[in-house]
Amino acid sequence: LLTCLCEESPSAVVTSLLPALMSLAGTLQTDGADQRVDTKGLGDALVAIVPAYCAHARSANLSLFSLLEDFVGRIIVPHGSSENEKWRCNMLDHLVDALKLLPTKESSSEAVASLAACVMALQAFNIQKPKTTSSNDTDSEMSDDAEHNPETRLDLRVLANTTRGIKIQVSLSLLQYAEKLMSYICGLSSFSGENSSRGNMAVDVSEVAALALRGSGKGKEDGAYSTLSEAQQRSILYLAINLLQSVRDELSTPKARNFVRKSKGDDADVCLRLWNELMQTHASTVRAKHAKLLLGMTMSSAEKRFWDAAPIATSECLESLQNLLPVPHFLASVSSILTGEEEDASHFHKKKIIKLLADRVAEVSSDSPEASLFLEMVPDLVAQVNLDPSTMAVAADGKDSSASSMRRTIVMQQGALIAIESFARFLYPSTENGKLAASAAAVFLPALASVTKLLDDTALLWIKANDGNVGNSEVSSGVADAQCQLLSSSSLCVSTLVTTLKARCLPQLPTIIKPLVKSLKSANILLLEGSNDPAASSTGELLQLSILKTLQAIAETMPQFLLPYLSLIFSNNGLPSKALRQGYEHGVEHSVRTAVAQLETALATKVQVRQLIPALGQALAKNLRPDGYESWEEACSIMNVMTIAVESSQRSVLSPVIGKIFNGLVMAYGYEGDGESTPRMLQSANKCLLSLVMKLSESQLRPLYARLREWRGNIEDAKEGSLSSSARRYAFWSLSAELSKSLRSIFLPCLTSVLTDVIDELEIAVSLLCQRTKKKTDGSKRRRVEESDSSADDMEKVKSLQPLLLCLESALKADAHEGGDWTRGDDNQRYNMILNHLGKLLLAQVPKETPLLSDLTSKEKASTSAYQQIVQGVGTLEYGNVVGCLTALAAAAGNEQLWKPLNFAVLEACGHERNEVRKAGIGCLLSIIETIGEEYMVLLPECLPVISELLEDDEDTAAMAKECVRQGEELLGESLEDSLR
Repeated sequence: LLTCLCEESPSAVVTSLLPALMSLAGTLQTDGADQRVDTKGLGDALVAIVPAYCAHARSANLSLFSLLEDFVGRIIVPHGSSENEKWRCNMLDHLVDALKLLPTKESSSEAVASLAACVMALQAFNIQKPKTTSSNDTDSEMSDDAEHNPETRLDLRVLANTTRGIKIQVSLSLLQYAEKLMSYICGLSSFSGENSSRGNMAVDVSEVAALALRGSGKGKEDGAYSTLSEAQQRSILYLAINLLQSVRDELSTPKARNFVRKSKGDDADVCLRLWNELMQTHASTVRAKHAKLLLGMTMSSAEKRFWDAAPIATSECLESLQNLLPVPHFLASVSSILTGEEEDASHFHKKKIIKLLADRVAEVSSDSPEASLFLEMVPDLVAQVNLDPSTMAVAADGKDSSASSMRRTIVMQQGALIAIESFARFLYPSTENGKLAASAAAVFLPALASVTKLLDDTALLWIKANDGNVGNSEVSSGVADAQCQLLSSSSLCVSTLVTTLKARCLPQLPTIIKPLVKSLKSANILLLEGSNDPAASSTGELLQLSILKTLQAIAETMPQFLLPYLSLIFSNNGLPSKALRQGYEHGVEHSVRTAVAQLETALATKVQVRQLIPALGQALAKNLRPDGYESWEEACSIMNVMTIAVESSQRSVLSPVIGKIFNGLVMAYGYEGDGESTPRMLQSANKCLLSLVMKLSESQLRPLYARLREWRGNIEDAKEGSLSSSARRYAFWSLSAELSKSLRSIFLPCLTSVLTDVIDELEIAVSLLCQRTKKKTDGSKRRRVEESDSSADDMEKVKSLQPLLLCLESALKADAHEGGDWTRGDDNQRYNMILNHLGKLLLAQVPKETPLLSDLTSKEKASTSAYQQIVQGVGTLEYGNVVGCLTALAAAAGNEQLWKPLNFAVLEACGHERNEVRKAGIGCLLSIIETIGEEYMVLLPECLPVISELLEDDEDTAAMAKECVRQGEELLGESLEDSLR
């Protein structure tokens, strides 16, 4: 009856509706056991009365809050009886059903959201009571795991009963409550004088806050947050985080997800509004948290938990919603945000938007209808790349700060670059032909131009900063680091675009490669000068990696167009720089080295050899120029690229450039460095030579080897003391040893052509190392000084002996495997000439200053004489020694007639007066017995008298003599004890 009378006299009747409604609720509450059967009737009454009340309340100067304040105040009173708990839930269900019957969807959603907010507010008020302020409860106030009882879940019950059509609108209203509460918490706004712009069916946030602070019947809240008590502040914080988490939970429900996914028209607009509000709320929350931490503001434990939980809740809301929004609406909203002229407060908002856009595009197929919509977003991203720092010149504190403005601009540009990279990866068609590829290229080519310009400008600024043209203040340093990161991001973006667009990038190639290589050189110099600075190493490494990846992409995509830039790439401090090959993490393969190896392989295998080899030769000449810049490490790197190029090329392709390769090898072999650089350079050159030889026929090998011999010069020059000749001889015999080890018997014809040189080299070594053995020593101090001293010139002359011995040993082993015909050639004259000199070298006196290669450590070298290394082979088994060469000669000789003079030379050494010579002799005999075996036993009787004497020598010599006896007894099958007496 009252409902019908509202239409006739609203102002008089509405004042009676509320008391009637409350009396019904109060009657049932106080005597629930008798009136339970009327619960359905009460629900029907609510369905009839609440819509009428909402329609005519304003005429009686009442509001929805008047209804909710009294109604919810009666419900949110805890009672222990399970029947009362059931009654409370039923009452809420009926009230929600009544609010859903309001005339419009907007009014229904606002009313339900107001109800949920009021329920949460009164629950927040209840935590101020003594029974809920225990230490255990305060720890869980900001947690998702609140008490699992009906009271704490009443707000969720309200939201669970909403229809699918208003869930998103309800979530939007709750989010707006949360935004205003957080603004109030941060002190940015107050509730006094607030006039809500929301509809008639919405409760003001000041009224909701009053419920949380003082309970029902207390009016509005107009005090500042800082004036509240600790318990009241805790209630406000609890209410705000509960609102955010409720929005998150609502968006996670299947009904809400379905609604968002299928939304159109006005519903889609509501979803977009919610998404935009979430973006702004998340950005504001993150900024507020950072500001409090940055300023070192004192916060209570509840506030700390709130500011930890709030950004997580908003982020989870965004993640739930972003992938559900229909693509057209999502992109339209993103575009409006990116193109909008907003203040600095939108900086975080835009950053998040760009990141979400990059994440969303990963789910789009290049041939789907949505792909074209996403492609339309590329110009908006390019606009962010083209940002000018002056457009963001206002800092967060309202003061002009060019440095902070530049850093913020760089962060925006980096985000846009990452997004463009994702767009190119996922939206460009896999097939080059067709309309899809053409339309995509039309979008990405302007993007490439903008990114390239940014790359060029940033590289110029960063290089100037490194050269000291910019002040070295802390701010400038921070900007330089930001520019370095931007340079890395733009390089990676260019890499992806080049890989995608391929030859379409050709017009931009000069403006890509030149700043990249110049930046790489600047980074390399920076690291070489300050390699002990961890910060500089980390930043420089990041830039190196990005540039190397981009250059690799260009080399693999457009190698035929790299000719004009090869000299720049291989210039000093460029790709060959040692800064790219020094690890900052000991014992771990450095990622930069891996990237360098990949780029070198790409250049060597993709660029045509006829273009690459001349460029490498020029670069090698610049690095080995004695009167200018000299860097053997960079030269080795260039030789490595040449080696890869030769290995990966066909013989027919190499023929026109063999001369260029030979010239490069000659430059490398002619390098004269120290004890570390020379072997490394020879190793690189030998590897390249061997790669070339493997591509040649045997008939081509001999002329090449003859040219190398001609370059080496005459041995007579060495006798005259030419240091240049000594270096060339050392290089020549080093390369000969490498060829001999690898080619084995194929190399023997080449060795025949230089056999006279081999004998001459051995004669030089004998004349310099054995001449003192012919003199009678008188033990005087003067004679001992003469024997121990040796001129530097003499040492240079015998430097080539070790690689020569290695070359001979390898060749003799290969000949022994083939039957020994080469060794026994010329009626054994070849054998006798070699044996004559090697036998004399067993008796040599080797000065300690003799330069030798070995596997010995510095400590071991100090306790090992030069004689032990070059003659006995201690630590030099892989580098050449006299004993190893004699053993190989014996194996190649193959008959008793030739073994006799060799055995005589060995036994002569075994009986020598110097202990080291005796040890070398018995060591050589043992090696020969082990190598030849039973066939050599015919000469054992001649050896036994000498062996018998050595059994009484020092411990090491006696041990080797005993081993010779043991080997002989084993081979003969009988004891030699009687023969040794």
